[in-house]
Order: sequence, then structure tokens, then C-alpha cells
Amino acid sequence: MTTRARTDRGAALIETALVLPLLLLLTFGIWATARAWNIRNTMEHAAREGVRFAATELPWTGTASENAVRAVVDAEMATTAIPPAAVTTVCIDLDSAPCGFTATSQGYDQVAIQLQWPDYELNFLFFKMDVDINVEAIGRYEG
Repeated sequence: MTTRARTDRGAALIETALVLPLLLLLTFGIWATARAWNIRNTMEHAAREGVRFAATELPWTGTASENAVRAVVDAEMATTAIPPAAVTTVCIDLDSAPCGFTATSQGYDQVAIQLQWPDYELNFLFFKMDVDINVEAIGRYEG
């Protein structure tokens, strides 16, 4: 019995040393992925709120309206600790086929917003990866 106890003395330490890095990688990977998913959902919500605001913007005055819509989007993102400066506006447009979307068969105007967070860094503890987070929203212009 004493010989067996002496040979098993460091087994728990070795097992912990082998399993702990994998456990940390898994834990930080889940956290980093969940944070990126949360940011994407928040950006999507902000884009939808911007489209809702833009759909009722009367009159649509081009750059001034685009700036007002971006201010609404920024306010939505700021409430959830997303720095608005990190998110770029790809397109805010009013047209029958805005931002390159397909035109509707009914012929009414649409408002579209496309946002991007370029090179968002996913940190998986032992390695890092950059991804682009892209969102878009489209709605009918009621003006």
C-alpha cells in the first residue's frame, strides 16, 4: 500500500497541468464568442432603430438626414458600451433600391442602413483572430 501511494503522489498535479490549459481555452473561447455575438445583436438592433427613425424623417435631406440617422444609431450603441467610433457606416440611403438592395415590385422607396465593425478582435487566450462584424437593416420609407 505504501508503494502505491508513493507512485501516485504527483498524478493529480500532472492531470491538472494537462487539463487546465484546455479548460481555460474553452472558457475564454466561449466568453469571446458570446461577446462578439452580443455586439452583433446590439449593432443589428441599433440599425433597426435607425431605419425606424429614417422611415419617418420628413423631408429626407440627404447628408443632414444621414447624420441624424447615424446619431440615433450611435445613441443606441452607446447604451450598451459599444464605442460608436469603432463602428463604420457603410451605407445610409433612401431609394427604391438603397445600398444595392433589390428594388421592390411595389415601387415604394426604402431606407437602408449597413454598419460594419472592421477587424473586431476575438481573443481566445492563447491566440487571437480578427473578424468583420457586418449588419444591415431595411425598411419602407413612409415620407
